[in-house]
Amino acid sequence: MTAEFLVGAHNGCGENPLWDEHRGLLFWCDIPQGHIFSFDPKTNSHRLVAELGQECGAFSLEESGDLLLLFTGDAALLNPDSGEVTPVRKGFLTNSERFNDCIVAPNGTVFAGTVDWSQKTRGGLFHLHTGWDSHRITGNSNCSNGLGWTVDGRGLYWIDSTPRNIWLFDFDSQTGELSNQRLWLHTPEAVPDGMTTDSEGNLWIAFFDGPFVRRYDANANFIEQIHFPARHVTSCIFGGEEMSDLYVTTGGGKTSDAPDNPSGALYRVKTNSRGMKEFRSKMGASL
Repeated sequence: MTAEFLVGAHNGCGENPLWDEHRGLLFWCDIPQGHIFSFDPKTNSHRLVAELGQECGAFSLEESGDLLLLFTGDAALLNPDSGEVTPVRKGFLTNSERFNDCIVAPNGTVFAGTVDWSQKTRGGLFHLHTGWDSHRITGNSNCSNGLGWTVDGRGLYWIDSTPRNIWLFDFDSQTGELSNQRLWLHTPEAVPDGMTTDSEGNLWIAFFDGPFVRRYDANANFIEQIHFPARHVTSCIFGGEEMSDLYVTTGGGKTSDAPDNPSGALYRVKTNSRGMKEFRSKMGASL
């Protein structure tokens, strides 16, 4: 499998790719610029959806079709058709830095991680409930990252990038909570970043300093590696009509880059696998 260059977006840190099967669009963000982009595979075109004016490292799709944006303890809704941003919660999470990657649970709540570049201990994985109550599941993390469901929905993978660990939790569909955290994979040779899972239970993990995406089976056995010309590979998600296209974000771009600079670009990999649709959050509806 080979990487196809799609958009020379010059992203300093492209992240959080998210496929919207209703619109047939891919959304992703450039964290340091606070920009949200979309890509339309039908027309092979992209556009800048919103300039947020602050860093945004995590967002999910709402049942309404809006995007739920998570900043630094604050949240907003973005209408991706109009670009209108509506603040919904201020300061619901304190004593932490910005959010970084998130995933929606079957009940519409959100699991989201944070980074902590200053103290390096306050980051962690949080559960955001409808009504905007939240609690920390695990802490003492520097850089919380990718999340992905097991194919049976009974487990959630979580990447803690700094120690290069991928953890697995049990998920209780009755209570909506996580338990039994255990180490699933340690990758001392490279830093794991974002990830996604496919319908056969494989994990597709982006490695920030690879730069590559690796595929592992559910038993943590290495299957294959896809190389990219970009400086940093940050995250990936399945999309397209057959959910078989792997969209990959990268970082290391600069605004002065030439349009074909490989760093900070959006890529696509045609695969023989199929992704799973993301759940949609109910956080905005709980206001």
